[in-house]
Amino acid sequence: MSDGEKVTTRTRQAAAMRSWIDHAGEVVEEPSPSLVAKLVQAGQPFWLDIEDPSDEVIDQLAARLELHPLAVEDSKQFGQPGKLQVYGNVAMIVCFGLDEQLRHPVEVHCYYTTGFLITLHRAPSPALDALRREASVWPVLGTDPIRVLHHLVASLHAPFDTLVYQLDERLDVLEQRMLRKAGDQDLAEITAIRHQAAVIRRTLHSGRDLTDRMPLIMSLPGATSDTRLYAEDINDELQDIMADLTAIEERCITLLGLHASLAGNHLASVSRRLAGVATIFLPLSFLASYWGQNFNVLTGDLEPGWPAFLILGVGLNVTCVVVTVFILRRRRWN
Repeated sequence: MSDGEKVTTRTRQAAAMRSWIDHAGEVVEEPSPSLVAKLVQAGQPFWLDIEDPSDEVIDQLAARLELHPLAVEDSKQFGQPGKLQVYGNVAMIVCFGLDEQLRHPVEVHCYYTTGFLITLHRAPSPALDALRREASVWPVLGTDPIRVLHHLVASLHAPFDTLVYQLDERLDVLEQRMLRKAGDQDLAEITAIRHQAAVIRRTLHSGRDLTDRMPLIMSLPGATSDTRLYAEDINDELQDIMADLTAIEERCITLLGLHASLAGNHLASVSRRLAGVATIFLPLSFLASYWGQNFNVLTGDLEPGWPAFLILGVGLNVTCVVVTVFILRRRRWN
């Protein structure tokens, strides 16, 4: 990368980055590094949120809060699976919320040590913005570390219930529409819903085993007898969300089978109608080919004129059609 490209990249990152800090119940937009340093030195609890941080900002933050190099490397390379790590006195958890349209997961890296909460994410997070407006995080800073993270993670997980409800409602509408008339558009929409549910479920899957890291969690400063309860509740929330998403996927598979069945029934109905038409024309074709041979023994003795045409030409064909339709209806062919 050339020097000009590096400058352009840094300029774009700086323009896209958005941050705020909540301390003592006061929210400061775009806080200066000196303010963060002052709060750290004074030991005052704060919540710092940074959207789309650059590598330079992450390095400065790591140096100020003495974050572990492995944790810093993870935050520079978003796309991490859900997990919880403990680096000394700092708990680092990778969790996920949803964007404003409830379509794509938003990866959030949370760092918590006694009194200091840092959240990093690339995309906007409506759940974190709502927490800031509620001013409900700062009062619990400095308490049980998992209690703080539980409050944060629970807010990130809340929109998933809305997403599951919306997907379920869309599937209800699709099912009713398919029963009236199944089309290719329904098939594409069901496949899209199934793909969305599968992607989100796989994203959340790796972060569901918090209880396996209970010894690390209990080693954090400030851990209490309730720490295990908060960790288990986070784990239960993840399990419930994944179960709901799995149910959505299974319902999509069922609707895909229903679509295939309805399409097969429609094809069978069309085939029966075509078979009925072919059956009607089979004796007519035989009569036409038989009388159309024009041998003298067939045509030489027939009476000329309209009576012979109406009786043998029209009447015989109409009789064949009526008899064939009558037989098909008796056998209940459509």
